Formats: sequence, C-alpha cells, structure tokens
Amino acid sequence: MKLGRALGLLLLAPWAVRAVEPISLGLALAGVLTSYISYPRLYCLFAECCSQKRSLSRAALQKDLDRKLFGQHLAKKVILNALTGFISNPKPKKPLTLSLHGWTGTGKNFASKIIAENIYEGGLHSHYVHLFVATLHFPHASNLTLYKDQLQLWIRGNVSACARSIFIFDEMDKMHAGLIDAIKPFLDYYDHVDGVSYQKAIFIFLSNAGAERITDVALDFWRSGRQREEIKLGDMEHALSVSAFNNKNKTGHVHEEN
Repeated sequence: MKLGRALGLLLLAPWAVRAVEPISLGLALAGVLTSYISYPRLYCLFAECCSQKRSLSRAALQKDLDRKLFGQHLAKKVILNALTGFISNPKPKKPLTLSLHGWTGTGKNFASKIIAENIYEGGLHSHYVHLFVATLHFPHASNLTLYKDQLQLWIRGNVSACARSIFIFDEMDKMHAGLIDAIKPFLDYYDHVDGVSYQKAIFIFLSNAGAERITDVALDFWRSGRQREEIKLGDMEHALSVSAFNNKNKTGHVHEEN
C-alpha cells in the first residue's frame, strides 16, 4: 500500500525528520493521511459503500433458495429469473417490483432476506436495504398525509444516495390504500421523478392477501392426485389477477413486474 511505504520511508530515514520542523511535518502527514482517507476505495474498506455492493451470482442465489426455501418452487423460479435478469441489465426501464403472497410462515420474509443477502453483505442490516412494516411504521390512519410525505422523502433520499436501494414493505394487506398510492409513482416507466431515477431500485411487497385462493389451487392439485411441483405460474393467474395490494381474495404466491 502506498501509505504503508510512505510511513516506512519516514521511519527508516530519521535524519530527514530532523531536517523538518515538527509542526511542518505534522501538517504534511495530516495532508497525506487526509488524501488517503478521503479516497473512496480506502473508505469503502472500512464502511459499506453502494459502489462496493456484492455482484449477484445466479449460482449462489439458486443455491441459497434451494437450501433455505422449501415448498415454494414457483417463488424460487420467479425470484431467481427476475432478480438475475434485472441486476444484469445495465439500463432497466423501470424498478424491479416483486409481490410475495401467502399465509404467515410460508417464507415471504425469509425470501426477502435471501434476496437482500445476495445483493448486500449486510443483508437486511445493510444501509441500502429498508424494511417497512405497515402496522409498525404506519399505524394510524389519521396520520396518512404525514406518512405519505415522509415515505416519499425517505424513498427519494435513499435512492439519491444509492440507486440500487432495496425497499421491503411487509403486511401490504394492512396498509392504507392512500399510502400505497404514494409509492406507485416510483414504480413506473419514468426516467426521472423530480430529478431522481428509480429504475435500478428494487421494491418487494409482502402480503397475506390471496392466501386462501392459492391454497385452493394447491388443494385441487392434491385432490386430483397431482404433485405440488406440477403447479405452474399460469395455474395461479386467476388468484393473482386482482391488485396485489388491496385484494382480499389472494394467497401464497409470487408476482413479478419488471
């Protein structure tokens, strides 16, 4: 490292130190250290940087999904193809939007955790991954206007800081429709919204909506003697045809928009 060599030369040449006034030497060293510390690559060795994000490996993601997420063959296929295709596209036309549906315990949160960990080493703890829980962060309908303003500012500010920001919204079926409307402008085919591009951002919506309908489809396959793995995404089309955000008749599956 250049800094190491520079300090090494100073230690090996004491006569050079005596020839320079202490204050002058201190200022010189401070200038050298400041220039190195401000250098982005060195800074990113000690702190998380958006530019230093882990490159997505399709093989690693598939291995994680296969080893950790069970009984969700459709979800695994959609997540794998959607995420790898989106990340590998240098100029996506819109943000990646994933909507995961199912009963509590079906693996929605776990799937979003796997996604975050395969993009950022810090996973859900990364500065660039943001989790919102409807009943925790937006509990009072009377504060809807305040929530909308705060949420839009939060999304705008974080995408400005890191284009590849990830936003996870849990309990979407309990979120007020007006608050959902505040998110929609960020999800469309806009090059910029108020001067900010959201095309590389990732939005993941988790919901219990549709669970009964998806369960019904799975039961129909079981009653007819067919394997669960024979269920195709098209078999869920009717169950997932209504809005992912506010329909009460949807269940346990994945919808992807890209």
